[in-house]
Amino acid sequence: MENRSLSIQRIVWYLAIATAFAFVVPILFTYLNTTDVHRIGIILFGIYVVYAVVVGLYAGKSNEHFWVLLFFPILYLIGYRFFFDGYARYFTVVYLGLSFAAYGITKD
Repeated sequence: MENRSLSIQRIVWYLAIATAFAFVVPILFTYLNTTDVHRIGIILFGIYVVYAVVVGLYAGKSNEHFWVLLFFPILYLIGYRFFFDGYARYFTVVYLGLSFAAYGITKD
């Protein structure tokens, strides 16, 4: 029988890392005074895609509950309008899909 219970510490780590990626990375790029094109290209199509896949793979390999994959897309959806234009909300579905696909790959 599988032990799928999550400790509070692991949940806090998932939330902390998701918060760092959803808010700290765009703040850092804004502070570095990068252009909108660089922010969109590097953050939305680079960093966030890699993070979504890695967290999906990690959660799947660690046999975590699937709902930990919801932390980043929800936090991203809350904060996208501070850093990106209105079209960026649709990336929430992309990141959620990538996370669940990576999560599903690791399952039997």
